[in-house]
Amino acid sequence: MIEVWLGAWGLALLAVAVVAVGARRRPRRGDVGDTDALLADRRRELKAEAGVQGASPPDVAALEEELALEFMDSGTSAAPRSAQRGRPPFAPLLAGTAVAALLAIGLYWLWGEPQGPVLAAATALMSDGAASPQALADLERAIAARVERRPHDGDAWFYLGHLRMRLDDYDGAVSAFAALHERTGGSEQVDLTWAQAGFLAAGGVIDEPTREVVDRVMARRPDHPNMLELQAMDAIHRRDFASAAGFLDRTLRQTLPADRRTLLEETLSLARARLDPNRPLIEVTVDVEGPPAPWLTVFARPVGARMPLAVVRRPARATQTLILDDAVSMSAAAPLSSGTAVEVVARLSRTGGAVDGIAEAVSAPVDAAAQPRVYLTVQPGEQ
Repeated sequence: MIEVWLGAWGLALLAVAVVAVGARRRPRRGDVGDTDALLADRRRELKAEAGVQGASPPDVAALEEELALEFMDSGTSAAPRSAQRGRPPFAPLLAGTAVAALLAIGLYWLWGEPQGPVLAAATALMSDGAASPQALADLERAIAARVERRPHDGDAWFYLGHLRMRLDDYDGAVSAFAALHERTGGSEQVDLTWAQAGFLAAGGVIDEPTREVVDRVMARRPDHPNMLELQAMDAIHRRDFASAAGFLDRTLRQTLPADRRTLLEETLSLARARLDPNRPLIEVTVDVEGPPAPWLTVFARPVGARMPLAVVRRPARATQTLILDDAVSMSAAAPLSSGTAVEVVARLSRTGGAVDGIAEAVSAPVDAAAQPRVYLTVQPGEQ
């Protein structure tokens, strides 16, 4: 940064020097030559007029002498005034140049970018996973200085929040994203990172400010996987394993990368292992004969009814075992443990929806309180 300011001062002083030297230069000597040329022209005109009027040589000589005297008088009186106008007093000139230099530097501070060399590398550093902490810290300071000068620069606040996340400054990231939201209204992308920063800043729980961000995202996308996962981690931290299992199951109903799905399935198993082992549940194993459709939905419904009490949806496999319990109930007012006899349905579908089923199998009535094990076989192409 110091090199940038030195360069700005150097250019300002150079400009001031050029102006000062130009202002103090003496008038050019070429003015005398210009007067002689003008006098010669007037003499030629005078002779031409005398020839036309038939003036005598003595009269012409007298007129030329009078013309020369006139030019001499005008030249001697004009020269001092010209010189006086061309060389302003030194003290006002010095003060004016000093003011000009300070004004130039002040305008650069207001409109320029002293951190330009560092900021120019912002995009490359942000996308470089191997960037050194020192380089990231230098960039963070540069962007923090920029938002202090230009608080309405939304891009700078965005970069600042993400940089602080990279530097594990979660409180600072929360402040940056809050400022960005205040100035630009935010976006889903900003809210996602903001919620994560708030979660980490609070020690792995969702505090009230972060809850507002989570609720805002969930209002737009009720099954947003990132927010569901964040709430599951919050529930595990609070030892509410039933809620954690519910959030994790809703996350697993969606399309996910294979490694993330595996991790979440393992986390769901650990959460369920902490629940009451004697709780009502149904263990359902489904075999698919032939190539499976993309999605498998398993649900329990009261015998003779259409609305399910508990639902699990997963990408279809040749064989898999799923658990139906209160953690995956459709409604807290009518949980699986309500004591109603139920039948279990395994349905293959193209999208996981209720209206595009390809094939299904239905069990005999069972009681979840007895923790039954149900085995179903689904054959695609047959209803």
